[in-house]
Amino acid sequence: MALVAAACGSDDDDSTDAPDEAAESGGEFTIYNCEPQNLMTGNSSEVCGSSVLEQLYSGLTAVDYDTGEAYGVVATDWETEDNVTWTFNLRDDFTFHNGDPVTAQTFADTWNWVVDPDNAQQNANFYDKILGYEDVINGDAEELEGVRVIDDTTLEIELNEPFSPLPIMLSYTGFYPLPDEAFEDIEAFQESPIGNGRYQMDGEWQHDVEIAMERYEDWPGDDPGVADRIVWRIYDDINTAYLDVQAGELDVLKQIPPERETTVENDFGENLVRTDTSSFTYMGFPLYQEEFQDPDVRHAMSMAIDRQAIIDAIFNGARSPATAVIPPVLPQHREDACDYCHFDPEAAAEMYDEAGGPDELTLYFNSGAGHEDWVEAIANQWQENLGVEEISFEDLEFAQYLDLHDNAEVTGPFRLGWVLSYPSPQYAMEPIYTTGVSSNYTHYSNEEFDNLITEANGVQDQAEADALYQEAEDILLEDLPIIPLWYETRTTVHTDRVSNVEVDPRTFVRVEQIQVTE
Repeated sequence: MALVAAACGSDDDDSTDAPDEAAESGGEFTIYNCEPQNLMTGNSSEVCGSSVLEQLYSGLTAVDYDTGEAYGVVATDWETEDNVTWTFNLRDDFTFHNGDPVTAQTFADTWNWVVDPDNAQQNANFYDKILGYEDVINGDAEELEGVRVIDDTTLEIELNEPFSPLPIMLSYTGFYPLPDEAFEDIEAFQESPIGNGRYQMDGEWQHDVEIAMERYEDWPGDDPGVADRIVWRIYDDINTAYLDVQAGELDVLKQIPPERETTVENDFGENLVRTDTSSFTYMGFPLYQEEFQDPDVRHAMSMAIDRQAIIDAIFNGARSPATAVIPPVLPQHREDACDYCHFDPEAAAEMYDEAGGPDELTLYFNSGAGHEDWVEAIANQWQENLGVEEISFEDLEFAQYLDLHDNAEVTGPFRLGWVLSYPSPQYAMEPIYTTGVSSNYTHYSNEEFDNLITEANGVQDQAEADALYQEAEDILLEDLPIIPLWYETRTTVHTDRVSNVEVDPRTFVRVEQIQVTE
């Protein structure tokens, strides 16, 4: 969501002014994408789907990435006295692309559908803070008690406990509204979703080929899309996409192959954008496998990795070694928070031997995204520094890769990443490390960690909340269910046909702002 290729997640736009619409709007451009796992708002927790969905839909709120705060999209404003009961006032001029109005009842119906366990939506656990969630999940109620429709433009939300980040969390993909038509045949619906966003589908999702969308002229927001049409070209090999941008066959590539970092400036000149992002790459451990349950095995494997050497050799320096799980783009980040993220091969070898680390490993990663070289580099370091005798590799296209994780069929260390769908230390940890959540592919569980996250979520004083989040992070970094690797400086390239190409901290290209110049 969400995963980076993971979760994954999704908001609306930032506060950057769009180009002058009267003079510069129009045209069509193409942009790289990987094949989404699905195009269901309640089920999408990775960037390949979420980047598309956030253009097709508008939520109650979105994130201003200049301030890190939520602002209203379908909602005009909101209020609360205790961070438990919230009232959201809605605009009355939003419609779905089929003309149906978007009302408070629309959000209530969608949210109740997402939470219904019969519908098996991955984002259902984002609703666990709403009163009545457990009753619905357990089959004791059909609807969320804490979601109440006062009238067409007033929605009241009551939580189980105080949760101050609620407005910014509601910008996430899993809270987008669905029209009544969606519930008639949800599988057919996601082939050509009907949203309420700046852009609407132009035809059906052509799997492994493209997803086309055109500007929705009746979108009532203040900053409509600039281009008339956007085509998301789906690639299974990022190197092919890079060559296509060079040849003018693709307009925007939002992530270049690591090996191209040494030549990209010569290849593209001024047509490249480098952005510090929240993108966090890690190697996770399937803790349901016995050989990875000893924390010292995980500690040793982390200390046996020379992150800087890999960054210099493979990424030409376009990464920063990870020393925490809260990324540097957040003020709550601490340098060197992780005691086991420094390179110490001698200590690692001794610890690995004493803990009885495995002699054979299978490493997992998603294919076609430029991960092959650095995963192999880590494997080589584990063989050299830990004495691992045999390492094999399993790689799959991203959608199938996530299915493997969903089914807990991974047997060794696996590559995944995380980006912040909204800028909060809560989102940096809770959706992927707390007990039982859908993106917790390690199956990590620590009651003390869970309780600290819950406590921090309910604190109104920001400094007090930050201290609690950092205390939770300390527990996480001691248990180390994942190996922090690096934070990404995203390199995006484009052709002369487009301008105003910007990337937000989530690694999402702000496609609604892109101007077609030819």
